[in-house]
Amino acid sequence: MSEKFFKISNKIKQTIEFVLGRLSSFVLIAMVLFALAEIIRRYIFGVVFEWGQDAVIYAMVFSVSLFICVTQINRNHLVMSAFLQLLDAKGFYRTVGVCKIFVSLIIFIFALSLSLTGWSTVEYSYEMEEKTQSLWIPLWPFHFSLLVGISLMALVAFLQTVEDIFSYKKGEHFTSRVEVATDV
Repeated sequence: MSEKFFKISNKIKQTIEFVLGRLSSFVLIAMVLFALAEIIRRYIFGVVFEWGQDAVIYAMVFSVSLFICVTQINRNHLVMSAFLQLLDAKGFYRTVGVCKIFVSLIIFIFALSLSLTGWSTVEYSYEMEEKTQSLWIPLWPFHFSLLVGISLMALVAFLQTVEDIFSYKKGEHFTSRVEVATDV
């Protein structure tokens, strides 16, 4: 049962990392190139798009908000490993295992609560037709991308919580060592 879950979990995480990692990278590269073009337009030709600065800022926000779950996949979202490394070095393996489960669960609950309450923000932004400061770009896509990123982070944290529980039941906390970058 646990091996099948690990396979499915890894497949889901690999798909999220592949799709959102590439999408985020593409958007960031495109916006850096656009920002450079805007600099050239401003200082050489003396003209700019009214919405150019907003486009760069919000596209970067879009990209980062989608990449949130990728950092959680790698357990790099909330990094505080010094305490766990100390516990691990002193031989408190069970405590380390329980802490990993606890932190994964807390991240899941926090991200899930943001996901469940975030939809109303997206709806409000869409219905009120909120726009960026230049009044050209609607805000709801950025709110939606943040909702997607945090919702996928909740999914990943849930999968990691279950993985941590299975690993703890197997006794892997006795043989595994705390990594330099862990989510606790």
